[in-house]
Amino acid sequence: MDIFSFINGDSNDILSKMNNTDKEHLLELLKQYKIELRDKLNLDSNVTFGLELEFNSGKPKVIESNIKTFNYRWLIEKRLHNSYWEFKKETSSPAGYEITSPILVDNEENYRQLKEICNMLKDEYVLITNKDAGHIHFGTQIIGNSLEDWLKFFKLYTLYENIIYRFGYGEYENKRDFLPNYASPLADKYYQNLKILDLRHDSMSLRRLFDIMKTTYKKEALSLYKVADGGTSFEKNRTIEFRMPNASIEPIIWQNNINFFAHLLSASKKDIDTDLLMKKIEDKKYTLDDYDYYNVINVDEALELADTIFDNNLDKINFLRQYMKNFEINYRYDKSKPFIKR
Repeated sequence: MDIFSFINGDSNDILSKMNNTDKEHLLELLKQYKIELRDKLNLDSNVTFGLELEFNSGKPKVIESNIKTFNYRWLIEKRLHNSYWEFKKETSSPAGYEITSPILVDNEENYRQLKEICNMLKDEYVLITNKDAGHIHFGTQIIGNSLEDWLKFFKLYTLYENIIYRFGYGEYENKRDFLPNYASPLADKYYQNLKILDLRHDSMSLRRLFDIMKTTYKKEALSLYKVADGGTSFEKNRTIEFRMPNASIEPIIWQNNINFFAHLLSASKKDIDTDLLMKKIEDKKYTLDDYDYYNVINVDEALELADTIFDNNLDKINFLRQYMKNFEINYRYDKSKPFIKR
C-alpha cells in the first residue's frame, strides 16, 4: 500500500492526533517511501535563500573550470546576470572546498541549477567527509520586524532543536565531527533568555531579544550576525543561517532542507500558543544541548512539529522520512539506507 493511499498528500491531516494503530501503520508505510525532487515547493513569494555546499576534492581546478562554464552557459541562455555560483577554498580542511549559490527563490529553474551543480560534483567524484557542512541562509524578511514573531520562532526552535538536528543530518545517521566546533546547540542559551524575556516592548525587552539574536558568529547552530544592530531596531537585507545540516551533494536532500527550514521560519506568522510552547520547553529542559539525546527518535515530537509548521501531508511525509532515516539510533557517521528517489 502506498503511503498516499493511506493519507492524501494534498490534505492536512493532524498526524499527531492519530491513534496508535494508525501511527504505527503510517510509520510502516513511511519505511517504503522515497522522497522525490519537486519542480517547486510553493513557498511564500518573499522567501529567499542561499546555499553553501562543502566537499573534498583532489581536482579543484577542474571543478572551478566547470563552475565558470556553468555560469557562462546560464548567463548566455537565460540572461541571469546576477546568478553566479562561486567556487572557493574551505579553510577548515586541507582538501576542502565549497560552492556557494547566488540568492535563490523557489522556482523550477533554480532547482534545475542545483541539480546540475550536484551532478557535476558527483561526476568529479568529490568526497563528503565527516567534517563537511551544508549551510543554508534565509532572508530575515520571512519573519519581519515583529518582536512577537521573532520570539515565537525562538520558542519553536528551542522546543524542537533535538528534532531539527537529527533532520539536518540529512542522509547521514549522526552529526559530523566539526559540528560541535562550528554549529553547537543553542537551546539552553535560548531557554535561559526566554525565561526572563517579556513583551512589554520597552528597551530592555528589545535588548534582551537582540542578545538572543547576536549569537557567536560561525560557532553556533544559527548565525544571526548583525540581524539586529546595537540599539533596538532590525537591520534590513540580513540573513539567518542554519549551520547544523551535514553536507550533501544530493539535490533532493538540499531541497528538503530548504523546505523544512523555510517553513520553520514562516511558522512565526502562524497563530501558535506561545505560552504552551514555553511550558513544553520547561518540561524538557533537562535534555537541552545533549548530542546523544538529539540522535534519539522521538516520533510524537516529530509529528507535533510537522503539524505545527506544515499545511499539507506531502511536506509532512518528506520531513518525517528524512528525520526517521533508518528508523534506528546510530552514533556513527554512517550513511542511511537510501530514502530518496534517484
